Amino acid sequence: ALEGPANVKDCERQFTEKCGIEVGNSIFNNGFLSDDCCRDLVKLGKPCHDTFLNTSLAARHPSANKAQTLAKGEKIWTECVAIDNSDKHETKPVKECLEKFPPKCGEEVEKSIYQGTVVTDACCRDLVSWGKSCHDIIAERNHDVRHPSANKAQALASSEKVWNLCAAIPRSPASSPSN
Repeated sequence: ALEGPANVKDCERQFTEKCGIEVGNSIFNNGFLSDDCCRDLVKLGKPCHDTFLNTSLAARHPSANKAQTLAKGEKIWTECVAIDNSDKHETKPVKECLEKFPPKCGEEVEKSIYQGTVVTDACCRDLVSWGKSCHDIIAERNHDVRHPSANKAQALASSEKVWNLCAAIPRSPASSPSN
């Protein structure tokens, strides 16, 4: 059955403000959208996503290019559905690795791979402590699920570069073995 337009107040009651801000920033400011907020958006449903997008476009971003914004909203929706679907088919190693990565560090590493930003020393140390195999598993998964249109060879080469830069950072004095 086709669902009609959703009532914005009904949608707002079912969606956290944090995720609303994340979705809005990902559409209007190319911000990062966490897997958790993607899952919540898919649970909320396409009618609410479309209602939020059209309401934000009219009320908060009237000067935004409507066609580009609607296309970006569709892209975000498609990515979120892919993330939600991948959860149902995620292998045990992928699930275990995803549980280790705090979202903030995961975001830093992902932005570094796809946008060339710098990973903080603290996140680098966390990344190295989780191990190369987890890094590789998540890099492969994020390409396939979150960035399928990106050049895979380039993404994996960039991922390798991020790993090597992080692995070269000295461990904090507290975690160094005593001599």
